[in-house]
Amino acid sequence: MSQHDYPIPPERERQFDLIEVASNAMLRRARATGKPLESIYPVVPFVETDFSLDAWLFVDTESRVEEYRSDGTSDVLAAEFRAELERAGYPAEWLQRVSCHFGSKEVVDRDYEGSYFYFLR
Repeated sequence: MSQHDYPIPPERERQFDLIEVASNAMLRRARATGKPLESIYPVVPFVETDFSLDAWLFVDTESRVEEYRSDGTSDVLAAEFRAELERAGYPAEWLQRVSCHFGSKEVVDRDYEGSYFYFLR
């Protein structure tokens, strides 16, 4: 079966589009300010009516993840990502269901063959 046999519902497609806009803006901002934000990987539920989002923000190293947790930078980055979602037009009722998590490219490369998908399984 092809993906066309299971079309993505329009509202989920809209969610993916808004996440992509916000993620790209966030990554551009991180590069401009010298923050080592490597990628953002969104995880959404398979339930068509559930628009929650677990956003995984990946930085370069595991020590940076710990540093960001201890100095509050992770909270700032999470707030900035939510603000980018809001700027992109992410609905308020969806925004309330956004959780941000942090991981490192170092661990993904070392323990998961460089695959964010394997890391998140």
